[in-house]
Amino acid sequence: MPPFKVGDEVIVVGVPGEAASWLYEDRRGTVQAVYEGKPYPNEVQLRHGGALCFTDAELTHTAESSPGRRLLNETSGLAMGVDPFKAQEVMKKAFSKPKPPSSSVLSPTHYTSHPSGIECIQITKHLNFPVGNAIKYLWRADLKGDAVEDLEKARTYIDIEIERRREAA
Repeated sequence: MPPFKVGDEVIVVGVPGEAASWLYEDRRGTVQAVYEGKPYPNEVQLRHGGALCFTDAELTHTAESSPGRRLLNETSGLAMGVDPFKAQEVMKKAFSKPKPPSSSVLSPTHYTSHPSGIECIQITKHLNFPVGNAIKYLWRADLKGDAVEDLEKARTYIDIEIERRREAA
């Protein structure tokens, strides 16, 4: 049985090697869908806008992440020798609210202007990083900056994915 279900309130936790979790660390959201057997099975609607998919390791239930619980987890308790400045920083982080992203961050026109009405992220969030980035650069090639440069970037990510698959075979 998956650890998260639709409707669960969650917090994103940073996991080494997972770029999205580091970018969205400490953001809160609600699980919108669970895709069992997928690499990023948990689709989370973030409170300040946007939806992304995360692994089980990148999420924790909000009940398990109260500021006091997080302080204990991140400082290994309040035993003698705990750096009070580090403990204070952990508490500040626990109570800080992230600034809501602007509309140019949430839904930039170069990702939302497709005639179908589909936004690029609705497709790429279900893919691995190299394939998703290749599609992103192809999607926006004629909509932002130098189209040839975007096509070259897409080719770079396709080459990365080809090499990854050859190594895995």
